[in-house]
Amino acid sequence: MRANPTAIGLFLIGAIVISIAGTAMLAGNSWFRNRTTFVSYFRESVNGLEEGAPVKFQGAPVGKVTRMLIQIDEKGKSFEVPVEYEINIKLLRTAAGGYVDMEEADVLQRQIADGLRAQLQMESIVTGQLYVELSYRKDVKPPVLEPRETLWPEIPTTPSLMAALGSDAGSIVADVAKMLIKINDMLTAIDMPAINTAVLGSARSVRRLVDAPELRASIKELPAMTAQLTRTLARVDTLAATAGAAIDPMAADLKSATKEMNATLQALHKTIDDTHGLLSTDSGIGFGVESALVNLTDATSALRKLLNALEQNPDMLLRGKKPPREK
Repeated sequence: MRANPTAIGLFLIGAIVISIAGTAMLAGNSWFRNRTTFVSYFRESVNGLEEGAPVKFQGAPVGKVTRMLIQIDEKGKSFEVPVEYEINIKLLRTAAGGYVDMEEADVLQRQIADGLRAQLQMESIVTGQLYVELSYRKDVKPPVLEPRETLWPEIPTTPSLMAALGSDAGSIVADVAKMLIKINDMLTAIDMPAINTAVLGSARSVRRLVDAPELRASIKELPAMTAQLTRTLARVDTLAATAGAAIDPMAADLKSATKEMNATLQALHKTIDDTHGLLSTDSGIGFGVESALVNLTDATSALRKLLNALEQNPDMLLRGKKPPREK
């Protein structure tokens, strides 16, 4: 029986379609996602980091670890662990709404210059699982990149907290140890016996002061002094109330007398003004009084002259006035 070429062709086409669909399903639709692979070289232990571990950007999940290798430097007797991870770059968006395409070399370099670093952090304290954290750091040193060309774009790393605590020179542990040594030296330099002696002497002085008979007597007299002061203040309050009651009527009488005095002074001032106008030389009475005073003055002067003449010539009234001498 001869095979049908059409049937064979349709079978082959169906097989190809099924293969493509299966591959797409097994790949988890990764071909249709906007994922980009990056690599970071960790120069510390990655114990607790596994393939499939999450990759977070400022705490938000953006990808996962896909591969880990071990790269040993035989000359320097050191190692580093290249960790490859894929990131959905469509999640890295700007304020304008566009996404940060870190596939572009210049864009990635700007992000690294702004402090973008990869760091190992603990996902769970109980299990000790780690994840890769991407974040912008302000206290980082210049990036140390792989000198050789890498298959994927490289994001530099910064030591984790445990790596910083476990390092030698410049580590936090070393700084704390130096600080503790300085504190110990300062405590050693302090003269503790002298301080203890001074403290004990001060305590004895305070004890003597407390036990002094004068202080105890003063404390015993304090209630009586307080009661006496209370009574004195009560008397002062009573005296103040009495003085206030006595002063209020006097103030009213003084105010009335002041008003009457002001009225009397005003009347006296008016009388003086009227008298001054009456005796003024410009008025009739004033002019007459002035003329009478002038005539009285002349009469007084003539009488004084007559008395002087009689005193010198007592017989002048009998003989009369002497006739004038002829020249």
